[in-house]
Amino acid sequence: MIRITLVSGFLGSGKTTLLRRLLREQTSLRLGVIVNDMAELEVDGDLLRSGQHVSEEKENLVSLYAGSISGDRRAAFAAALDAWRGKSDLDHVMVETSGSSHPWPLIEEILHHPEDYRLESIVTLIDARAFVEDYGAGQALFERLIRNEETGERSRENLMAEQIQFANTLLVTKTDCIPPEDLPFLLKCLELLNPHAEVHAVNYGQVPAARVLGTGQFSMDRARVIAASWNKTKAEALGDAASYDIGSTVLCDPRPFHPRRLWRLFRERLGQGILRSKGFVWLASRDAQVLLWNQAAGGIDLELLAYWKAAVVKDPLGKLVAEEIALLQKELESSHPIFGDRLNEITVIGTSRDREIFMRELASCLCTDEEIARWQAGGSFDDPWPKQLKEMR
Repeated sequence: MIRITLVSGFLGSGKTTLLRRLLREQTSLRLGVIVNDMAELEVDGDLLRSGQHVSEEKENLVSLYAGSISGDRRAAFAAALDAWRGKSDLDHVMVETSGSSHPWPLIEEILHHPEDYRLESIVTLIDARAFVEDYGAGQALFERLIRNEETGERSRENLMAEQIQFANTLLVTKTDCIPPEDLPFLLKCLELLNPHAEVHAVNYGQVPAARVLGTGQFSMDRARVIAASWNKTKAEALGDAASYDIGSTVLCDPRPFHPRRLWRLFRERLGQGILRSKGFVWLASRDAQVLLWNQAAGGIDLELLAYWKAAVVKDPLGKLVAEEIALLQKELESSHPIFGDRLNEITVIGTSRDREIFMRELASCLCTDEEIARWQAGGSFDDPWPKQLKEMR
């Protein structure tokens, strides 16, 4: 029987960071991963593959994107479970849900295979910075939940609260990004939502594997009690991201971003309805670097992920032999005649109205024809981003 840990949590709470660290550091278990990205751009699956611990070729990774596995991709999740039934080279499967996924439909799917899978743990991550900035460390969340109960409505606050309620372990991330005096109130709110869960503060996914894997602490009886409290109308819409006005739009464009305009947009024009954005970008001022873009709530991270082949092929450090340069040149033959393999791919997740506005402004941060000509001529660009970026590991 294969044990399952369900990794839940709202958008940008740090689920992929946690999984990457566990895959890198956990060597005693044969781990498999089912990862879900609600957008058409497959970011989380690519990041997990880049660690080289899991892949489709090794038959220990399934990446499901372009929809939530608790909603319109639920059948694909069921098919993934069915395909791994009786798999003898896996001890434990981690299911990384998208931030818009609801735990209950996933629990139901796992229960369809009682002889093949055992759900051992639901681990929910909470972004402390977003919880403080968007919900007053929890007070505004409770106010909205009470209002929804009175009106019979559901909103993304219900989704967030229920992700917390189903968990047996809560990991509070980014606690270093909030005022210390806010943490006790935040923890008290979590205790009110779920008095049964263990709670741990975690930064950058640094948590002992024993708190996530093999705990056996998930209670199906308690999960059924929570589910029984919903009426039929509510239950039908649980897993549908559109029910919470959460959707995604992808920008895909080979032109470089102007570093100053992009900085200004995300520092000054980020609307509350933009819940998450992530992807791969390049700046006119740093045209050799593949940058990982990672925004959740008001927090923004830019990390060095790799180097573009179009820059590497020039081999400024003289580290490539002639055969390696020839291979890169061949791989670049079908790429863009000006930009090579450089490409911006960003998923923006949020409410429909704010996404529409924000996508127009994001497109305006791309370089104009005049600025591209300046880049080609080796011109400089005002770049306010940190000179030294953390390298993605």
